[in-house]
Amino acid sequence: MTIRSLIPIVCAGSMAICADNNAVLLGPATGFLFDGRARAIRPMLGMPGSAYLGPPVVSNLESSSVSPDGSAALAIQAGKLTLYTGLASASPSAVYLPASIAADYFAWAPGATAAALYSSKSAQAQIVSNLLETPSAGAPIDLSGLADRIDAMAFDGQQIVLAVASEGSSGIYTVTGQSGPQRIAFAGYPCAVVLAGADLYFADRQTQQIWQIQNYARQPAPVLFAGDPSVSSPVGMQLSADGSRLYVANAGSRSLTVYDVAARSRIESVALSFTPTRLDRFGNTSALVLNTAGQGRAPLYVLSDANAAKPAIYFVPAPSGVNSRRPIRYRPTN
Repeated sequence: MTIRSLIPIVCAGSMAICADNNAVLLGPATGFLFDGRARAIRPMLGMPGSAYLGPPVVSNLESSSVSPDGSAALAIQAGKLTLYTGLASASPSAVYLPASIAADYFAWAPGATAAALYSSKSAQAQIVSNLLETPSAGAPIDLSGLADRIDAMAFDGQQIVLAVASEGSSGIYTVTGQSGPQRIAFAGYPCAVVLAGADLYFADRQTQQIWQIQNYARQPAPVLFAGDPSVSSPVGMQLSADGSRLYVANAGSRSLTVYDVAARSRIESVALSFTPTRLDRFGNTSALVLNTAGQGRAPLYVLSDANAAKPAIYFVPAPSGVNSRRPIRYRPTN
């Protein structure tokens, strides 16, 4: 695996930015990300290897999450939950969802048909559904009994999966709109979760181990997947696009560990020149983001596994000539 830098191509090749206030930005977008510092959703323009972080398409957001396929985004704006679609168009559509919680955690169902929300302030979760047709928010779910900290969340369209790190109640839980929290695995400090069909994987920051819960929705059976020195304060996990590899981003060792899922063995551990804070798929099915957009002055780092045999890590800059505060019209090419 290699780490490569990106040189943005401005006003040339497949992308162009003009200097006037009515600029039209041309070129493909790999995906869209929430930039907390700019309080905006921004596109990554171009493909890993030739890309940069573009200007906002939606601004003035308190928190937000873009669906992994880039088709939609949920955002808290002026204390209200709004669904945005058509992010790649000149004017994204917005639908306000009444009776929703002010979430700061989000998890998407496959196909972006539904999502789960969590508010750390109110200790409530919520399921929003029918996002492709008539969006609606379900009744808030009280999670105050779980206690102090929910560190990660996933959603399969029916069940919310929670990684809870709290003295006396730590572990992996499932919850639905009809049933309360059920602990399906004990863990000292679960800190990352990824769903894989009928199974799920989670990381335990206390033991520095990776666990698999087989058949988590029906008859959960926790099995140790990996425990080796390369796992250190994991902050995110994802499967490769073909499902054959498991990637683990480690903040403690500033590394990316790669496992062969079938063999249940480590393939390699890649040293990083930055501290990862996440590992989330976005837009292109083979692109994963390793840190938070707008995190200080650091560039965005992206893992591309389009070539499964030789995945690579790139950094994606935000050119100083691009106005990162003023939205501009974006027109995708065919």
